Amino acid sequence: MTPRARIATLLAAGSLTAHHALTNYDTTTAVRVKGTILAFAGINPHTMLFIEGAGPDGQTRRWAVEGPAMLQLQRRNFKTDALKPGAPVEVCGYLPKEPIVWQLATKEQGAISQSGRLLNGEMMIFPDGTQQTWGDYGVHKCFAPGFTDQHVSK
Repeated sequence: MTPRARIATLLAAGSLTAHHALTNYDTTTAVRVKGTILAFAGINPHTMLFIEGAGPDGQTRRWAVEGPAMLQLQRRNFKTDALKPGAPVEVCGYLPKEPIVWQLATKEQGAISQSGRLLNGEMMIFPDGTQQTWGDYGVHKCFAPGFTDQHVSK
């Protein structure tokens, strides 16, 4: 491998690590938003769930909840058919340290783009009380004390 190829490989690896880290998020406090699903986008590298609901300040707004790739959801047997517009849902996750509005553009003529305040989702709670892991970076402040998975040594 040439020196230039090594540098390019290292730069690419660094950007991938940064992209998948939570360093830009406030992981000291889990945020819960209860609302109604507006749209679900099963795109890569991260799925996006757009909901309208009240956040920690009590204000109702649109939220863009970042989730894992579709392949990860499929591996977890996550039923994305439950993410239909109009369905109630509660999400728990982490806000960016700086408020960010995320927008998903569309190619359709005259269609309105989906947008909302970004929230990195960790858990979803459905109306029947079922909790489902949504995104998993190993923080787990959305789950009850004692929760364990592959990130927590037993």
